[in-house]
Amino acid sequence: MSAPLISVIVPVYNTEKYLRKCLDSICGQTYGNLEILCVNDGSTDGSAAILEEYAARDARIKIITQSNAGLSAARNAALQVAAGEWVTGVDSDDYLEPDAYEYALTAATEDIDIVCFGTNIVWDDVVPDAACERSFQYPTTGKHTPNPELVAKTNVVFWNKIWRRSFVEQLHCRFPLGLWYEDFFFWRALAPFARCIAYLPEKKINYVQQSNSIIRNCGTANPKTLDHISIIDCLLKYFKSHPLPWPDGALDAFLFSYQCAMVHVPPLLHPRLAAGYLEVARKHGMITRYASALRFLIPTSPLTRLFATHRPGKSTYGLPGIKFLSIQYKFGKKITRFLGIRIRHTRC
Repeated sequence: MSAPLISVIVPVYNTEKYLRKCLDSICGQTYGNLEILCVNDGSTDGSAAILEEYAARDARIKIITQSNAGLSAARNAALQVAAGEWVTGVDSDDYLEPDAYEYALTAATEDIDIVCFGTNIVWDDVVPDAACERSFQYPTTGKHTPNPELVAKTNVVFWNKIWRRSFVEQLHCRFPLGLWYEDFFFWRALAPFARCIAYLPEKKINYVQQSNSIIRNCGTANPKTLDHISIIDCLLKYFKSHPLPWPDGALDAFLFSYQCAMVHVPPLLHPRLAAGYLEVARKHGMITRYASALRFLIPTSPLTRLFATHRPGKSTYGLPGIKFLSIQYKFGKKITRFLGIRIRHTRC
């Protein structure tokens, strides 16, 4: 049986400082049957010349040139022409370990649609962040059928995974254009439908953290952080044409998205964030269907707040200082506790 072709997508925008190291790490893989799709997304530095130089000496490199349209558009352009049995990506300021794809393919059996491998975070000129490190730790190893908890606990990035291309195309999935947090959409749209997902523990991609990255310079009130609202709106639309394989998966995705957004969005913008999520929930009929779970989005009177506290996925009832009843929604389950003792555990 011939070795499967892997299409490696490399979006490039003004990364001449890092691009050679990135391309060297791809071209030098111990697994050689690669199609390297480099998308020059309107770079204005020396990136285009570097791409031409590497393409001249490695026939596996194909250059796609487009006006600057953003990361999602670059990846989508490459997905349109990818020919590999598997697709993956490397951002042009990151780099691979030499045996990354050889390692990933050890788990790529016929029933696997996604293979996840470990990530090493390189703190280029940034103080290390323990929370960021934890977010890249996989919840398990081995082969697993997806479930709500597994999907929620897996980091969402595109590039520390290989994806079966026929699986991606069957679900007609592409990255949402012009939005931050596009990887959240892609992972959440695809992972629930995988036959099996394989988790490999070794760290085979190096994720370079820079002080001048977009996310690290979003500012105290950058409205782009509110793209979380548009992302969950896109995801709920997607679920209408691709119904999830487990009950109340849309609620799980909505609650998890909101919790992530509360971390990424500056506090100054939290009122707009809550209003946006409430609008999306109403638009998709979720307030009616999940009134109790989404009560935290609906403003309440000061008197009501004395007896009831509503947070994403959890409502608590009682008197000041005394909590009588709590109702928690997590991974499609409703957990009811009275005086801290679990009295009920059901599907939502």
